[in-house]
Amino acid sequence: MTAPLPLRQRGLSLIELMIAMVIGLITILVVTQFAITFQAQKRSTVGAAESMDEGAVALYTLRREIMGAGYGIIDPDLTACRIQAHEARPDTPLTARDFNFSIYPVLINQGVGSAPDTITVNYSNSPMLASATILIQDFPGDEMTNLKLTSRYGFNPGDVIVLADSPKRANIDPTIAPRDCSMYQVTALPTAADEVDTVEHRYANYTNLTGATVPSRFNKAGGLGITVGGVVQAGAKFEANKTKVFNLGPNPISNAYTVQDNRLIFTEGLSGTTTVLLDNVVTFQAQFGLDTRGGTQTDLQVGAYSDAMIDADGNGEVGNSGDWLRVGAVRIAIVVRNRQPEINPDGSCSATAAPPSWSWGAVTAASMSADWQCYKYKVFETVVPLRNMMWRPQS
Repeated sequence: MTAPLPLRQRGLSLIELMIAMVIGLITILVVTQFAITFQAQKRSTVGAAESMDEGAVALYTLRREIMGAGYGIIDPDLTACRIQAHEARPDTPLTARDFNFSIYPVLINQGVGSAPDTITVNYSNSPMLASATILIQDFPGDEMTNLKLTSRYGFNPGDVIVLADSPKRANIDPTIAPRDCSMYQVTALPTAADEVDTVEHRYANYTNLTGATVPSRFNKAGGLGITVGGVVQAGAKFEANKTKVFNLGPNPISNAYTVQDNRLIFTEGLSGTTTVLLDNVVTFQAQFGLDTRGGTQTDLQVGAYSDAMIDADGNGEVGNSGDWLRVGAVRIAIVVRNRQPEINPDGSCSATAAPPSWSWGAVTAASMSADWQCYKYKVFETVVPLRNMMWRPQS
């Protein structure tokens, strides 16, 4: 008789299945936690790298722009002068207007409290002329009298020009304020033998360098006259050999930089076009670098920084041309925030313990968003020398 075979278990027991499931779940948890940690680290690293790259590019752009400030406009008779002008608005002539402004190489408007500042950079875009020419025939401020200059080299139809009197009180009662500067637009360069080195400025259509016929934008029918505080002075004139004429080029540069809606933007002054330079910007700060040494100086040595213009030349008057000609540098700071927040598993945030700061200030927590501690920040700051201020010709 054959002996019965012993019973054998086949497959996995319930206990073995449960152990395998536990090991699998633990493995999944470990891998998931690793993936979450890796992704968080990746976001932090990539965010920091993006902020670094974008901030560096924005700083480079600003630095190049500011270094060009003042080209063709740095002169004691032009800087801070009240410029009387007219915008013809040929498309809508009923909205034509007289206006006035003062021209500075760099203008800083401080934000309230720790709000972002606005910096405006001005310079001529004339490719040929970086200094003034001289008026050699009296000019009464009318439309039909051409401007006769020592040289019109570098002048072209469409160029914007400014007349600045030197001395400013000439031919005007010295008890009144200095006369205004005047702005016109070149419409033609006469070719007659007796009109060599003259410049025409009509309220009319003209042919520009591309051959197109376009209306003049900054000339007034009849002319601006000679004004003091915007009021025409009868019988006054810009005198020969005392008046300087500055060529600002066809499109003078006046670009303003500031922060809106956490974006660093710049606005072109003449066109009003706004361009975004950088996202996730917390603030933008700027200060003038000034030479405050006493007496007349032939070079610039920045020894003090200020949010606003001060009496840098020590003559008792704040904001005159002597003060503006002592601006030798601008220092700027840009605070950039990472794109992605870093939130702890419990929902709290500890990416940043204290508000970001720069060498002369800091952002206040009250001015930042409620979740500001969830982000990391990078501060970019530099001092930009104003080379055109340092290289300007002595007057």
